[in-house]
Amino acid sequence: MLLPILIAAVLGQPELNEISRLDLPSDHSWLGTKVGGISGIDYLPSWDTWAMISDDKGNHGPVRGYLANIQIADDRLTNVEVTLVLPMSWGTGELMAEQGFDGEGIRILPNPDYFGDPTMVWVSEGAANRGIPPRVYEVCTGATRMDTWTGSAQFTPTRRSGVKNNRAYESIAIVADRVAVVGTEEPLKQDGKTFVRLSTLDLNVPESDPVSQMAYPLDPVPTGVPGGQNGLVELMALAGGRFLSMERSWNLAGQLSVRVFLVETGGATDVLGLETLNSGGFEAVEKTLLVDLGAGVGNAEGMCLGPILESGQRSLVLVSDNNFTGGMPTRFVLYEIVDPGGVVVPADRMGGRESVLGGH
Repeated sequence: MLLPILIAAVLGQPELNEISRLDLPSDHSWLGTKVGGISGIDYLPSWDTWAMISDDKGNHGPVRGYLANIQIADDRLTNVEVTLVLPMSWGTGELMAEQGFDGEGIRILPNPDYFGDPTMVWVSEGAANRGIPPRVYEVCTGATRMDTWTGSAQFTPTRRSGVKNNRAYESIAIVADRVAVVGTEEPLKQDGKTFVRLSTLDLNVPESDPVSQMAYPLDPVPTGVPGGQNGLVELMALAGGRFLSMERSWNLAGQLSVRVFLVETGGATDVLGLETLNSGGFEAVEKTLLVDLGAGVGNAEGMCLGPILESGQRSLVLVSDNNFTGGMPTRFVLYEIVDPGGVVVPADRMGGRESVLGGH
């Protein structure tokens, strides 16, 4: 049955219709690894392959990602078949087994590597309580690290500045040919309580600092999650400088709320040179709430565009992170995007570098 989710009655604004969901039990396994902690998902139509990342820190298996075939028939989710486990490793072949890895977002880069396959970039929150900064890693389909980008000095965790523990790099979006935008879950310590920095990285220059930044305003914690925290957990690039973003609120009582927004960046100013975002003097990106999913999708952390549906509409897939909690499923939810204004168009991952980077 088609479950319509009415967003705002704004002419031309996209709407989402939930059409299917699939739950995997907490004791499910994929190729010998325990399913859980799925914090990011992506799909590349030209490759017809899905990529996922687990935030397992090595407690339930290796630090890992997955390649998968998410099967959709008659516009229904029918199966999630993992085709390859990606135990993340260094160039030497040694597994990334040290504590301090915390995979949270993943995207596929369509540019072929030496073997003709796409590569992937994933973000790790690090471990701020032990002084380990957040990082971005590029890996081949064999999961071997190729390049790294460490958060610049403003992200370095200290007592009064930098990322907060377990609230660091959470999302990554590919906005152009080897150009990424990375978002933290919550504001940096020096930035107050409202604005998250969206940092643009040139993936052609390993270990480079951001070339620009935008301020993203977080919504307040909804009333249904008293005493909770709200953060940016996913960011997905669209054409025209737009994004879809996902915010997730939670509290210690286990109450959750998930909201999806359309983000416009045209009027945002570059905040890279600002020491703090707590004093104003800049223009932030603008957001429009598309849908308030409440707690119905679970602890959703991953989001990506899926294949074109039989209806001819684009699809959107959300996945939840069950935190390896017994009895809590990993949930996949499929939406039909009704988009009369043609707003939800994926960014071109093969071009557009100059228009995004400008003189950088």
